[in-house]
Amino acid sequence: MTPKKRFFLACLFALAGLYSCDTIDCTLNNTVVMTCKFYQDGKAVQLNDTLTVTAAGTDAVLVNRKSNASSLALPLSYFNPEDTILLNITGNGYAVTDTLWVEKTSYNHFESPDCPVNMFHNITGVRSTHLFIDSVTITRPEVNFIEYENLQIHFYPSAD
Repeated sequence: MTPKKRFFLACLFALAGLYSCDTIDCTLNNTVVMTCKFYQDGKAVQLNDTLTVTAAGTDAVLVNRKSNASSLALPLSYFNPEDTILLNITGNGYAVTDTLWVEKTSYNHFESPDCPVNMFHNITGVRSTHLFIDSVTITRPEVNFIEYENLQIHFYPSAD
């Protein structure tokens, strides 16, 4: 092998070594969602009917015809101080829609110049209509990468 080829290969390996040492420490789970869980009679429940969730004022379907749901993972808007979410439950011969209003503040989350900026939220208030939702409790107001329960959606007590 000629000295020119050896020098070229040595430079090539040196450059490859430099680039292989570069790491980007961005969070792999970088989806920010609000986690809601369903409760009835003080216990976690699974919704046997079909659930469709939409964002009011848009054509965005957040959850499409989910059955046997016990929780929801919903994105929040970046710039609106309040999100309006429609929960439509359809069952055997009926359809009911309740509205959930989530008041929040949003702020940028910056990790590194190599990573995209994410929007985190702080839930400041929640209210709802009361067709099938009895009440809503904020259990963790911070909405970020960690998918802890943020809201408890309590249905009316069962008619046993």
